[in-house]
Amino acid sequence: MAVTIRLLGLFRQYGPPEPWEVAAGERSIGELLAEIEEKAHAGYIPIVNGERKSKAYVPAEGDEIKIMPLVTGG
Repeated sequence: MAVTIRLLGLFRQYGPPEPWEVAAGERSIGELLAEIEEKAHAGYIPIVNGERKSKAYVPAEGDEIKIMPLVTGG
């Protein structure tokens, strides 16, 4: 079973078309999103099944992940 990743806010323009599905248990969220994070020049908060997780979290089968950009501005 796959893991579903949904990119929110500005991250949508840098990622693949949704829904983005990846294999479970292979790479951490940080590894999966490194290229997108670099292109967006922004940080993010991973929300996995409704709970905040670290970038080091390795998704498990059936996880639904939302990537929420950090709010910036002034």
